[in-house]
Amino acid sequence: MRFLAPAQNYEEQSARLLREKMINKLPDVSFNSYSYLPTLVNKNIPKDLTQNLINKKELGFNDNAFKATTLENKIYAIPFASSLPVVYYNMDLVKQAGWNKELPKTWDELFDLSQKINSLNGKSGVYFGETDTWLILALSLERGGKLINEKGKVDFNNKAWQETFKLLSDFHTLAKMPAIKRSEAISSFYAGNLGILIQTSAALTQTEKSINFPLKLSKFPGVQSGGELPVGGSVVMLTNDKNKEAALKYIHFVTGEANAYVPQYTGYMTSNLLANAKLKDFYNKNPNYTIAPSQIELMGNWPSFPGDNALKATNTLWNYAEKLLMGTSTNYEEIAKQAQEEINALLP
Repeated sequence: MRFLAPAQNYEEQSARLLREKMINKLPDVSFNSYSYLPTLVNKNIPKDLTQNLINKKELGFNDNAFKATTLENKIYAIPFASSLPVVYYNMDLVKQAGWNKELPKTWDELFDLSQKINSLNGKSGVYFGETDTWLILALSLERGGKLINEKGKVDFNNKAWQETFKLLSDFHTLAKMPAIKRSEAISSFYAGNLGILIQTSAALTQTEKSINFPLKLSKFPGVQSGGELPVGGSVVMLTNDKNKEAALKYIHFVTGEANAYVPQYTGYMTSNLLANAKLKDFYNKNPNYTIAPSQIELMGNWPSFPGDNALKATNTLWNYAEKLLMGTSTNYEEIAKQAQEEINALLP
């Protein structure tokens, strides 16, 4: 078995697979983000695994496990490591700020706590901690929003998306989110100078290793009735069937009972029921690791943009959101309008 050099991120990995498809040099097996699966399927990169998962219950999966990897009634990937957005709290700063009640369940409560932490000497309240559109989509999907309408375009002129863009602006105007890079915010959180960090549950293990204060995770705030949260993380695909038997054996191994190692060393969730059964004692001893799985009933697809410009459209949405988060613009309605126009120009 030979492993290729890893990509820096999912965007780079997707671009690499698209290039390798053109020159007929795809690897036997590939890991990638949930969000780019539709783009890769559109280019005929992952193979159909439906027939290999007829006995999925014996393999440790229920039907819901493949909700985000099924396109046009065909299963193109198996979940490897799944995550959901959560909130990380420095409980020392929460206590110093005088917050003596349950951790926030709404964005208004979270902003209130952020303001209290801001009042502490040399401390910052909250940081919205991703550099792609995953958390932005979470803000919309939790309100019942959709990324793409029935015409195949984005429409930000509706209640869910207008509230989303306003909330992005509120992080700057109300919560006084520091205008710093994500890497700086994470360092600040590790150092005990940032009270609240909103990011993926997958960062939990690394965070625990990097801090010297009591940490508590909480569910993503503000999920409305009928709302969802986009599943993050990675899936494993068969991308070349030249060595199909060996490749499938490897895929079933890493997504089977052995997948129990993933949550213990990362903070990602396993989607395999057999693997999850092995984690009972681990979860009892490590309650922070139960927060993401406690939201599993909210887990929905990580939607992506259609067409060859999907990556460009993703970057465009982030760039406009960043203007609001960093405070270079506070006119969220105009930002939403500009983002819609520019993104739709990129879509087929």
